[in-house]
Amino acid sequence: MNRVKLIGRRFLQKGMWFLIFGWVLFICGSYLYFWRGGILWESLGEILFRIFLLVVFLLVSAGLGRKILGWFKFESGSFLESFLFGLAVGLAIITYAIIGFGLAGLLNRWVINLFFIGMFVLTYRQIGNIIHQIKGRFKAVSAQLRIPSIETVLLLILAIQIFFNLLGASVLPSGWDSLGEHLAKAKEWNRLHRLVSIPYINFLQWAQPFNVGILYGMALFIKDAILAQLIHFAFGLLTAAGVYSLGKRYFSQRVGLISAAIFYTIPIVAYMSSTAYVDLGLTFYTFFAFYALVRWVSSGRKGWLLLSAIISGLAIGTKYAGLPLVVILSAGILLGGWFARKEKSWRVIRDFLVFLALAGLIGSFWYIRAYFIGAYSIFDMGQGYLLGFWRVIRGIWASGFLNLGISQPAFALDLSLPKRIILLCWDVSMYSGRFQGYGAIGILFLAFLPLFLFPRFRRSRLIKFVFFYSAGYFILWVTFASVKRYLVPILPLLGIMTGYIIAQIPSFNRFFKTTLYTILILAILFQMFYLAPEGLDKIYQRILVFSGLKSQEEYILKNEETYAVFRYINENSSPEAKVWVLNFQRTFYCDRPYVKSFEFERTDSIEGALAKLKRAGITHLVFSQYQWELRYRGGRKYPTIVRVLEPEYLDVVYEKYPFMIWRISYPKGGYGG
Repeated sequence: MNRVKLIGRRFLQKGMWFLIFGWVLFICGSYLYFWRGGILWESLGEILFRIFLLVVFLLVSAGLGRKILGWFKFESGSFLESFLFGLAVGLAIITYAIIGFGLAGLLNRWVINLFFIGMFVLTYRQIGNIIHQIKGRFKAVSAQLRIPSIETVLLLILAIQIFFNLLGASVLPSGWDSLGEHLAKAKEWNRLHRLVSIPYINFLQWAQPFNVGILYGMALFIKDAILAQLIHFAFGLLTAAGVYSLGKRYFSQRVGLISAAIFYTIPIVAYMSSTAYVDLGLTFYTFFAFYALVRWVSSGRKGWLLLSAIISGLAIGTKYAGLPLVVILSAGILLGGWFARKEKSWRVIRDFLVFLALAGLIGSFWYIRAYFIGAYSIFDMGQGYLLGFWRVIRGIWASGFLNLGISQPAFALDLSLPKRIILLCWDVSMYSGRFQGYGAIGILFLAFLPLFLFPRFRRSRLIKFVFFYSAGYFILWVTFASVKRYLVPILPLLGIMTGYIIAQIPSFNRFFKTTLYTILILAILFQMFYLAPEGLDKIYQRILVFSGLKSQEEYILKNEETYAVFRYINENSSPEAKVWVLNFQRTFYCDRPYVKSFEFERTDSIEGALAKLKRAGITHLVFSQYQWELRYRGGRKYPTIVRVLEPEYLDVVYEKYPFMIWRISYPKGGYGG
């Protein structure tokens, strides 16, 4: 009886503590719920829901890829490799299925949602297996009694960087390419329900491949633009996982972890992870195409060659920059077949042609579309690059031996290009601000990669292949387009080279081991905080949004100037309104139909111009004074059409520098705002 009373008393005590804890939690939760209009719960709930959708999307893609690879009895032998390569194959299926919907005029919310649900049901078994394997991996890791201190610190650094990047990807998007091209195109195709020509969105790049943008269109249907940003964030994180996997397989777990940490903490990668650009998507595809080719060379299994070709096709269909990377990779097939595998020439050429044919087939859609829509072919694009390359070669031939201003014979060998390459390596590391865009390349590559000149650091054939692949692309970058973010596709490989060199140094001199790893950690922390792409203040603002201290709208109004002007249009114009955006590109936040150019004849009268505008349904003009001043310094204040129609036919309805909105008042009625 006493034992029963004792148990009952303990139960009551525990129950009392449980009630007290529950009451305190209820009061705090209620306060946070009602505080600031429930922003915290709304913000956290939306963020967690988007992350949930992202995880489901990745699991469906990986499950679909596993299902396809399982039909061909293709196994990697590594869970992480199987997941990542299966994911790439699944993304190919989903991307081209959505393209098919666009061609058929079926780009709408119902079709996309039903397709997504159908893919989930189809891959339910594979998703269950993936989740079960992930649980097993976590149990195995947690069972380890000791993780080396350097690896613990690197994992902690990666966790912090992942959190920072997740914060950036979880707020409303801003930036030129996100709002002016990738999201804007996806949104417009969704509105039109088909992949029609929309040259009024970034006319100069109207024929650009758009594989990653197609996924953004899917995200806009399923949820919103933040989910699209999270997809781009996932590309960066998955590439880091691939860097770890490749480093672990061919070198060691430490090399893999160091390489992944170096790549993922590069400031420009951190910046890209918080945008809806496409560069990390291209990086994901090109890296895994390289990875699969390495697996083919080392294992001899043809499946890896075919997988490399498929993923290369996805890279070609993502951005023009995928073309030179795939060309360099195809050269690796020839070199790998002749020198590494020592196969007969006919077999090497056969593999080379199979690779090119399959990659071209997978990646050709956007190029064929550009040809049929605008008679623009890959040869037109290549002609411009070849002419530029010829000018470079001709300049090298004629400029002299050392190009030091000393007269040299015309036939002398020139070293100005190597000098330019060396100087650019220094400048892009030390003076990243001179190159276009946010984010720095960092200092680790410049600090450690020169050690590759010593033979002891290039004994690995894989490292040699990585070096020649990266060097080939870097020379093309120097020659044609020295834009900072165009280097991102080779940063994973530079990270592997750097990680390999760092791991090799202690084996030659253990005295420097502790000092070296300390310098590495400090350098990474320096890049994460001091070289934070948009500053620590931007990270702080995003933490406020994440924690509910600031709303998404408060954040975007402070960080994206086009949001306010298009919010006015969306809230103060009828659904039938149509906007003429006169002179800027970032139009994603406009929910009304719009155009960016309009053809007038010199002989058009005011009445004729108004008649054309009225027939086109134009009701509002939107103008950026800042962009106009950049182009016409000290010139006329407004475009000709505005000066002609103002003030009799144009009413200013919004004026907040740098934007103005005019509503057109047609002579005999017309389209009201």
